[in-house]
Amino acid sequence: MPVVVCVGLLLSLADRAQGDASNRNFLPFGERAAMLANAGITSDATEAVYYNPANLARVGQSELSVSGSTFLRFEASSDAILELQGVDQPFDASGFVVIPSTIVSTYPIGDWTLATAVLVPDAFEIRNRVTFETPDLRITQLLDQRRQSLWLGAGAARMIAPGLSVGLSAFVTNETEAEINFLRLQAGDPASAILEQTTSTEVSVFNLSAIAGVMWEPTPQLGIGARIHSQTLRLTGSGDIYRSVIQLGTMMDVIAEDELEGVRVGRPLPWDAGAGIAYRPRPDLELVADVSVQLPATLTTVDDAIAGVTEHEVELAPRAGVGAEWEFSQRKWLRLGVTYNASAVPAPEAAGDGISEDYLGVTGGVSWQKDRTTTSLGAFYLQTNASMIIDGSDPPREGELVGRLYGALFAVSYSL
Repeated sequence: MPVVVCVGLLLSLADRAQGDASNRNFLPFGERAAMLANAGITSDATEAVYYNPANLARVGQSELSVSGSTFLRFEASSDAILELQGVDQPFDASGFVVIPSTIVSTYPIGDWTLATAVLVPDAFEIRNRVTFETPDLRITQLLDQRRQSLWLGAGAARMIAPGLSVGLSAFVTNETEAEINFLRLQAGDPASAILEQTTSTEVSVFNLSAIAGVMWEPTPQLGIGARIHSQTLRLTGSGDIYRSVIQLGTMMDVIAEDELEGVRVGRPLPWDAGAGIAYRPRPDLELVADVSVQLPATLTTVDDAIAGVTEHEVELAPRAGVGAEWEFSQRKWLRLGVTYNASAVPAPEAAGDGISEDYLGVTGGVSWQKDRTTTSLGAFYLQTNASMIIDGSDPPREGELVGRLYGALFAVSYSL
């Protein structure tokens, strides 16, 4: 039983703080929207190529925008993440991530505005060692996991009527993952049975996706936008998996290795749709609000003749962002926002079902323009009180994992 519990724990820890279909767009992202709680559907900044390409038509001039590194620290803790031989085992983990820069360029050409983009909307890294102990059992786990999304694409937008624009963006995305998991289980004194399991996984997937948007400004004080993000189309994807098991000190020692190369894998995303509104009660103040929803789907992450088929369900997942931008001085802006991001993972009913994480957070920052350059500095804080079933508990009982993410934001744009 302890070995089964530990393997389940490895799978649970590997899903920490994801920005994939479980919690889509939960990290602050973009030049302006990042400080407005990701409320970017009505934004006329270059980030429109991602949030709503119709707004590219409102940029008005050629621009080069660089959204600098997001310096992110995360913490996760639980009073009991699993139960071993009737003893609750606490858990703590932390890490630091630097998300690379993103670059967007816009080019007005006739009645059209074109854009090219290199985006990194999601990156995550964790290195952690944790030990669980009971009077006659000791378990140590080493985890090193890295993942990143790289989006390369272009967008186009056009004003089709006064105050009404439409746009479309298309991206080729590369989702990469690398993970090493080492588990050591020792029963009793040092001379007793020992089990060691090592798993190494490397995955690279190329997908194609598109974003369509519309923006309507019926009056100078009001703007209404909508976007739809297509499900991803897998272009190619493969993974290499290595696993070794060493079991000593039992009636039959075991030393085994398995290696699979070129496993057919995917990292799909479902359909996603959203709407936003911007209201300007006075010239120096703009209020924005976005509501989006990721649609339910059955996602296939492994579909291989040898490795088999792995599927999981995601539920309808809403998210929302509300923000305010105040021009407190000429060409100087204060931006604040509140965000909510609901988990697409169903509430767990049994150990191994995963962890359901709903994020709530705040964002803020300042921007100032000097000549042709606009600089933005900001910060954010996100927290989740995730629900899970404690592995090994009998009878099964629910536990809570508290996660905190906070960091800094930086962006620079230049009007050409």
